[in-house]
Amino acid sequence: MMTQNNVLNPAQIEHLSALRYINNIDEHMKIVSSVKVLDDADQYDNAVLLVLDIFIDDKQIDKMSFSLRNYAYEEIVELAQHIRDNDYILRAVDTALSGDIE
Repeated sequence: MMTQNNVLNPAQIEHLSALRYINNIDEHMKIVSSVKVLDDADQYDNAVLLVLDIFIDDKQIDKMSFSLRNYAYEEIVELAQHIRDNDYILRAVDTALSGDIE
C-alpha cells in the first residue's frame, strides 16, 4: 500500500539495492526480483522500481519493472519477497508473456 512521504534513508537504499529474491512461481517459471532506487528521488519522496527477471526452465525470457514511488521500505521488501502472492503482478506477467507468444 502506498503511503505519503516515505523517505528512504541511506542504509535502506543500500539494503534495497542489494536485494535479490528468487520467487518460484511453478515448476517451470521463476521470477528473480530486485529493487532499483532511482536517482531522481528528492528529499520528500522516493523513486523505486521493482525489477523482475522472468525465467522459464532456467532461461531468461523477459524483464519487467513496476514503479513503487512513495512506497514504504517495508512494503518494498514485502513485494520483492512475495511475488507469487501478488495477483496484480502475476496477471501483468501473464499478460506480457501472452503477448510475447502471439
